[in-house]
Amino acid sequence: MHKHRVLVVDDSQLLRQVLADALAPAGFEVSSAADGLEALRELRQRRPDLVIADIIMPNMDGWALCAEVRRDPATRDIPFIFLTTESDVPKRIKGLEMGADDYVVKPFSKEELVARARGVMRRSGASKGGAAAPEPEIALSGHTDHLPMPDLLQALSLNGMSGTLHLAGESLARVYFRAGQIINAETAGLKGEKALFRIMAWPSARFEYEPGEPGRSVEAAIQGSTSSVLMEGFAHLDELRDLVAALPDRSRRLRVPPERAAELDRLELTTTQRLLLYAAGQRGATLAHLVDTAPEKDLDVYAALQELVRRGLLEPAGTGRPSA
Repeated sequence: MHKHRVLVVDDSQLLRQVLADALAPAGFEVSSAADGLEALRELRQRRPDLVIADIIMPNMDGWALCAEVRRDPATRDIPFIFLTTESDVPKRIKGLEMGADDYVVKPFSKEELVARARGVMRRSGASKGGAAAPEPEIALSGHTDHLPMPDLLQALSLNGMSGTLHLAGESLARVYFRAGQIINAETAGLKGEKALFRIMAWPSARFEYEPGEPGRSVEAAIQGSTSSVLMEGFAHLDELRDLVAALPDRSRRLRVPPERAAELDRLELTTTQRLLLYAAGQRGATLAHLVDTAPEKDLDVYAALQELVRRGLLEPAGTGRPSA
């Protein structure tokens, strides 16, 4: 069976060995270079199927190496992954604009590195004979303290396989993958994007990935590419934090003030706001119940709740005027 050949480029001999120790057991043939100039000489002698290169190196850095690889017709189609400690978005965008296929940010896990390598190889079709060879499905487990949730979800997506990610964090959860796409998620009675975005907000969780096609009962409730769904999810989380901080604790009950109940039908309200007011009523319901039972994503529900509180249409139970 043909082994994909990976050229690892880094000025640290220790890190080159770490990369080789991670890639070789996964079936890759690994060669190495200490800088961009040495890598170009290696490229001309024997064409690799993938280049993984650090950015900051002496003599010729990763930026220049990537530019040379993309400039030469003989090497321009070789998949290229940047390996760097730079995690800020502008540096990532620069690398992708130069033609890099992916980023792996140090420190990384062995599973993430292998999954990303396999993912770019599969997408590029870089294998013997020009067609991507099928890779064995991988099983992995660990904790998001070591492999953060964004990297975990992206690594499984890039691997392009099908399976179920089991998580234990604020509750139990499952995320279903089919051919690298997230098709559904479940946690605490929630499904689809609402469940996925809730899981993405967990500060930490234990995980276990189980390879294998999800059962027929798992519907494809999440549409669009995994990358776009994850980008939307993390954008939502940034906005959601401010909304959560501005509202009472999830265990606090919210109710419609008795003196406002009669005017609700005359007010201009969204469908979501009306449903929340109906669910709360004058007896009240916990904020957690209101958020969990509303079908909309948490961000939309919290935004509606904040507006209702601002307008005085919801209040913490027990703060209204005493009844006569």
